[in-house]
Amino acid sequence: MSQQAAQSWLSSHQNSIPALEIHHRQALQTLEDHSKTVQDLAEIIALDPGMSISLYQQVNGKLHSDGKAGVDSVHAALALLGDSAIADFVMQHQVLDATHPDTLQRQDFHQLVSRGYHMQAQLDSFIEFQGISEVNELRSAALLHNIGEYLACLFDHKLYQQYQVKFRILGGEANSAKPVFGFDFHELGRDYAVKMYLPALVIESLDENSFTGRQARLIQLAADISHQAEEGWYHPAMKATSEVCAAFLNQSPDGFDRHLQQVAIDAARSCPLDDVMPAAARLIMLPEREPPVLQENESPGIKQRVNRLLNAAQPSEVDLIELLLDFLHEDLHMSRVVLLLLTPDKRKLGTRAVRGIESDSPINTLVIDIERAGLLKQILAKPQGVWLNPENYDRFQTALPANFKQSFLQENFFLMSFFISGNPTGVVFCDRAHTVNKPDRASYVTFKKVVHLISIALTQLAERRRRQAKPQGSAPQDQGPPRLIS
Repeated sequence: MSQQAAQSWLSSHQNSIPALEIHHRQALQTLEDHSKTVQDLAEIIALDPGMSISLYQQVNGKLHSDGKAGVDSVHAALALLGDSAIADFVMQHQVLDATHPDTLQRQDFHQLVSRGYHMQAQLDSFIEFQGISEVNELRSAALLHNIGEYLACLFDHKLYQQYQVKFRILGGEANSAKPVFGFDFHELGRDYAVKMYLPALVIESLDENSFTGRQARLIQLAADISHQAEEGWYHPAMKATSEVCAAFLNQSPDGFDRHLQQVAIDAARSCPLDDVMPAAARLIMLPEREPPVLQENESPGIKQRVNRLLNAAQPSEVDLIELLLDFLHEDLHMSRVVLLLLTPDKRKLGTRAVRGIESDSPINTLVIDIERAGLLKQILAKPQGVWLNPENYDRFQTALPANFKQSFLQENFFLMSFFISGNPTGVVFCDRAHTVNKPDRASYVTFKKVVHLISIALTQLAERRRRQAKPQGSAPQDQGPPRLIS
C-alpha cells in the first residue's frame, strides 16, 4: 500500500532536482579552465545530487534504450559524453536559487546536502577500513541514498515541514515518514531511482528488506551515522548505530565514537554551505539523560502555573512569555535573560523582552540580520539548545554575529531556539554574568526543559485559537480545558 502511495506521489511531482548554485558555479569555472580535465569536473558533479541525477538520466537512459547496461559512477557517465555535450549539460542545468526562491526551503535542502557531505566522509573512512580501492561507484551511490527525502523537501515542502515537526522535533521513529506522507523516503527513493536510471547500487542500498552486499551495507551504515548525528551525538540510537558500525568494520568499540566525531569535524570543514548546522556543531550539545518534559519533582510549580494560564478565561502569549522570563530570572537565578524574536519575514532577529538588562545596554536594541546570524541561525533549524562556555567558546565564537558578541560580552551562556506550531519563532539567551554561581549542567537541563514546556504551551494556545477561528458549524465540539502534560 505504501509503495502505491510513493508511486502516486511521484506521478504528481515530475520536477527535476536543481543543482546547488555553488556546485554549478564551480562546474562552469572548470569548463572555462583549460588546465582542468573531465575528471576534475566529475569530482564536482559527484557532490551535487541534482547534476548527478540528470547525468544518469541522460547517459543511462540512452544506454538502456540501446539495450546496454548503465554506468555506475559520475566519472564513467561523463566519459561517454563529448566536450560539447558536457558543456551543454552543465550550462543548461537548472539552479536551486532560481527554481526555489523560498529561503527556508533552500535552507532545509542545504541541510540535507550538508548531511550528504558528512555521510560521504564517514563512508570514505569505512572504505579505508575495508581496503576497498574502487571508490567512485560507492561515493556516487552514497550521494543519492537520501534522494527520497531530497524530493519531499523540494517538491512537497509544507508536508515535509510537518514530518520534521512530528519526528525530528517531537521525537519518534525519525527514519519513517509513513505517518505523514503515507510512504517511507526509502520507498520513494527506490521508485525514483528506477525511473531515472540511477546505478543499481543506489537501489540496493535503499532496500532494507533483503540481504545486501558489502558495499550497499557500508552506504547504509554511513547513512545511519549521518542521520543520527542530525539529532545529536549522545542519544541511545547513535550509540547503538556506532556499535553496529564498529562490529561490521571489525573495529574496537573503544575510541570508535571519537573516530566518528573527528570525521564529522573534517566533513564540516569541507562543506561549502554557510547556512547549515553541520553534525560536528552538535558535539558541544550536552547528552540528554533526563526526559524532555518536566517531572513533578523538578522545578515545582512551573507546570501548574503554565496549566493555570492555559485554562484562564483569556490566556495570552504575552502571559506565557512573561512566565518564561520570570522563571529563568527568579527561579533559575539567571542574572540576564533575553528573548530574541524573528521578524514576520524571518529576515531579522531582534530583542523583544529582557530581564536583568540595564536600560542603556545595547542588548535592548540588538537586531541581527538572519543571513549573518551564524550559530543563532543554525539553532533555529529546529528546537535545540547549546551551552557555550570557556572550554568551547574559542572554537565556536567565530560563528556568533559580531554585534551579538559586542552586546553581551560573555563567554558562558545558554541559548535555545523555540518553535510555535513547528515554525521557528525566536531564541532565548540567559547567563549568570552578575552572580557568583556560574552556569552548570543542572541549570542548563532545566533551562532547556522550561523553554520546551513554554513552546508546547504556546503551540497549544495557537492551535486552540485556530480551531476557534473556523467558520461556525465547522469547528469540532469543545473537548474541555486543554491539558499541557498528563
